[in-house]
Amino acid sequence: MKHQHIKYLVIVLTSSLFWSCKKELNVFPTTSEVDGNVIVDTKSATTVLNGVYYRFANSGVDNNNVPTVLWSQVNEIIPSELANSCYNSSGDDGIYSLSFNSKSNSVPMIWNYGYALVNAANGFIKNATPVTKIPGATKTEMLAEARFLRAFGNAELLLYYGQYYDPSSKYGIILRDEFVNSNNINLPRSGVAAVYTSIINDLDTAVISLPVQNTAIYYANASAAKLLKARVLINRGAPGDYASVISLTNDIITSGPFALEDSVKDVFLSKGFASKEVILGVQPYPTETYKYLNNQFYDQYPLSDSLVNALSNDSRNQWYYHQVNTSYYGIIPRLDKFYSGDPVNIAQTPLSEYCYAFRLTEAYLLEAEAITLSNGNLATAKSLLETVESHAGVKDFTAITNANTSAALQLLIVKEEMKNFFSENGADWFAVRRLPFATAQALLPGLKSVNQLTLPIPYTETSINNQVIQNPGY
Repeated sequence: MKHQHIKYLVIVLTSSLFWSCKKELNVFPTTSEVDGNVIVDTKSATTVLNGVYYRFANSGVDNNNVPTVLWSQVNEIIPSELANSCYNSSGDDGIYSLSFNSKSNSVPMIWNYGYALVNAANGFIKNATPVTKIPGATKTEMLAEARFLRAFGNAELLLYYGQYYDPSSKYGIILRDEFVNSNNINLPRSGVAAVYTSIINDLDTAVISLPVQNTAIYYANASAAKLLKARVLINRGAPGDYASVISLTNDIITSGPFALEDSVKDVFLSKGFASKEVILGVQPYPTETYKYLNNQFYDQYPLSDSLVNALSNDSRNQWYYHQVNTSYYGIIPRLDKFYSGDPVNIAQTPLSEYCYAFRLTEAYLLEAEAITLSNGNLATAKSLLETVESHAGVKDFTAITNANTSAALQLLIVKEEMKNFFSENGADWFAVRRLPFATAQALLPGLKSVNQLTLPIPYTETSINNQVIQNPGY
């Protein structure tokens, strides 16, 4: 049984690693074998690296076995439910109410996603490193892409399942830097400090070796690595981290090739990856309908009352959602952030499946928040926040003007992060947890304990791996 489990895990974690030899994403897998002498030159390395990107996109199939990018399943729905911004119309799944446990259906999703990505990246790094038939500069860039993707996977795992807020904690994650095999499948958790060190080491390499712009917006670039590092550091909050966040984000804003849209609405409803604001996108298959079916057809994750109320005097209430009268649920605020069509006579629209891992807006808001957290110049932070809100259509900045303390301004910034990144990339959930606990409780009625800021280690892991200790409170 143990060997059967290992074989199954390796296939699941590494399926889709062999793809078309062209550097493009709308292709299909040809084999699930990834470990061994599968990389022999640039052509085969490109093929395998494409497979790692597919793990990043959470590629799979929908309920009808249609090839589908399932980024939204782990990086849009779950974090925004946790942030109380949307809910499951079929009934409480324990995520929105923060009443989840180790056996809750959604709890393993990000865990499986993170380790699939990490393992795929490890497989590429292991097999590409010794190959001599890849030009040096090309191999350096490819390995940097793989290390960025591994860092993203480990950051997801730490920020959801580890005590990310306490670098001295023993409750980190299982830190894997080798391809999974029968000898290393069951490992203990590493401390939080060690996990942060691993992530930052990978990102430092990526920042140096990735191109300013890659061949397509769904491939990693230096700004994406800097922004991921800023996202990681602001959540760690160790001495010097906020200064580093300010430096990284300011560099992205002032020196990078990206620019805010005049209206952020255009990113989602008309421009997509053609927008200069998109730093790293997630390319869908041309045949998929997953997000459209979830959001428009089935009304699976409508906006919560708290988000609707937060948008009451915000022009985004004209396109983030529409009140619709459904047969099953009555009148609900249907999620339309990615949908440009008729809210009554629904039909899939060109950009309804697009997903966004990193946008320039996040750099502005992280810099502003890091300034408040380090008791920096509030005028600078206010200017950054006003810039973001003006591009979102906000015209009244009275609340920002009247925020005369760091705590008051941070709260406004976090509320903007929750609105701006709703159903997008998890930044809304990460942001609300950075508030003082009592302040976060006021926004999240189900939050009773600091233990709820992290998900439990899934039962499927603890039942098999006796070296893993469960998170406190579960």
